[in-house]
Amino acid sequence: MQLDLKSLVSLARESVADPRGVARRLMALNLPMEARWLAMAITVALSVLLTQLALVALQVPSGGQLGGMMVSPVAAALTQLAIMLVLSAGIARIGRMLGGTGSFPDALLLVTWAEFVLVLLQVIQMVAALVFPFSSVLIGFAGIALFFWQLTQFTAALHGFTSPVKVFFGLLAGFFAAAFLLVMALSMLGIAPAEVGG
Repeated sequence: MQLDLKSLVSLARESVADPRGVARRLMALNLPMEARWLAMAITVALSVLLTQLALVALQVPSGGQLGGMMVSPVAAALTQLAIMLVLSAGIARIGRMLGGTGSFPDALLLVTWAEFVLVLLQVIQMVAALVFPFSSVLIGFAGIALFFWQLTQFTAALHGFTSPVKVFFGLLAGFFAAAFLLVMALSMLGIAPAEVGG
């Protein structure tokens, strides 16, 4: 599998039509752990960069709770990295507890890929916002649905599960648990959500 931009975009399209097949192809690459960490870092950096460009284009003020939290690239990157790590660990650990066969390295790779597909959608969203501003909202909702769809299918492929419905509800429970743990961790550090990056 080639890793040039054209091939990645083509693979992203396949992820929508055949996410399990793409998941198996990605895991079959047997990438070294260093490459997986690098892919995650690059994906997060691209996501944060695009968010910053969108904030500049939309002229979002730096003050206020929303502006303060989103405008800080360091806070945004660290938060996104933490979420991806917790999500990857949760998918791997809980899946194995339920009889799955997946590993953390593969979970990390698949979560990173799901996020990369969202980055590509983010580019489309930015372009659409310049032409039809309201369409960016619809694309945003579509992105959320796509993320859960891919992650459900990726998790099923990772662990060899056959019921996507059970996997989906398991992921929802995992998201709520991860959000709770993240809020608890921030509280223990004396950081309120509105203070992040402010």
